[in-house]
Amino acid sequence: MITSAAFFIVLGAALLHAIWNSLVKGTSKKSLVVFLIGLAHLIFGIVLSFFSAFPPIEAWPYLIASTVVHSGYLFFLYNSYKIGDMSEVYPLMRGVAPVLVTIGAFIVAGELPVGLSMLGVILISFGIMLLSIYNFFFGISYKAVIFSLMAGACIASYTLLDGFGAREAKTALSYISWLFILEGIAAVFIFWIISKKNGLTMDKGTFIQGMLGGTMSCIAYAFVIYVKMTTPLGIVSSLRETSVIFGSLIGLIVFRERPWHFRIFSAIIVTIGLIFIALP
Repeated sequence: MITSAAFFIVLGAALLHAIWNSLVKGTSKKSLVVFLIGLAHLIFGIVLSFFSAFPPIEAWPYLIASTVVHSGYLFFLYNSYKIGDMSEVYPLMRGVAPVLVTIGAFIVAGELPVGLSMLGVILISFGIMLLSIYNFFFGISYKAVIFSLMAGACIASYTLLDGFGAREAKTALSYISWLFILEGIAAVFIFWIISKKNGLTMDKGTFIQGMLGGTMSCIAYAFVIYVKMTTPLGIVSSLRETSVIFGSLIGLIVFRERPWHFRIFSAIIVTIGLIFIALP
């Protein structure tokens, strides 16, 4: 199922993911921050490529497809945060992914969590989705819902693509380096155009914020791809999406978003799901 080391690696990645998403949400220059995150991916990818083999031809269809999907994900994420609060859109976009990934991994590779692990996936997904229920019915805009669900579909797609692609590449480092290069180029191009269109200019604070977010994003996703090499993708996805708990706490404490009751209750459900996945 999943080792203790892999379990805590993915949880650490989830925390980093929630933090860099909060950096995007908390700035008025969102497109510039996403541009810098893409630039950080490009730089990290180039550096890592010197320490890894060139990916085999079998991995390239996954790399190309994943680059397209990652670009769509960043675009939908950017628009989600322009419209909705972090505690509204983040749980929704991350909550739909584990179920979609589990179904996709079963259809494509016959890979399915069993026993308590499957129950853990269900509980985590339910707890994450519950975080969005209040705002879904009492305040979140329909545009934010659409963008969030599209981002969630992208998350599920690239989770599957990168899981299978890394296995085809044989080494996680080889796949990660070229994925970062390709998606970095795409993100830099897309979000520089958006930033110029919006008349945004770079400043020191935005630069630091974006590069810090990009560094955390690189480390978090590199960890996740490494674990995907040997762990069922549905379990990895479910653990990774617990970032919504960290994200909700950030929204609650830093951005002072409300209500808090659903967040606490959902956090308990997700924690129980985590325990089930961690059990041998």
